Amino acid sequence: MTPLRALFLLALTTTSVVGCANATSQGQSGRPNGNALTRAELAAANSDNLYDAIAKLRPEWLRTRGPTSATDATPTAVDVYMNGTLLGKADYLRDIHLLDVSEVRYWDAGQASARFGMGHPRGVIEITRK
Repeated sequence: MTPLRALFLLALTTTSVVGCANATSQGQSGRPNGNALTRAELAAANSDNLYDAIAKLRPEWLRTRGPTSATDATPTAVDVYMNGTLLGKADYLRDIHLLDVSEVRYWDAGQASARFGMGHPRGVIEITRK
């Protein structure tokens, strides 16, 4: 095989892999981004508070996990941050009105640890206010 042909095949393979990765980034539900909720999506949820909207649109964000330790049987819940400040657990979402929110993003445990530090075994819901 000539070096030019090998280079062409490498470029073709790389393009195919990147194309497949982009095609699957929409998620199983076909939503543009399964880890974010826009202001328009929140408005369409027709909910009284942010907790109810997330429960309708992305219920998997609110699921608790079992205990993370043999010595602590407390189930873990997602942590909530607003504009970079830790508010607490998911119950704080009930006090947030949808009109105050511009975007909501979910970070899984690995992403949350990299972005917010260790100690988020269930991940983080990050709220950006207007």
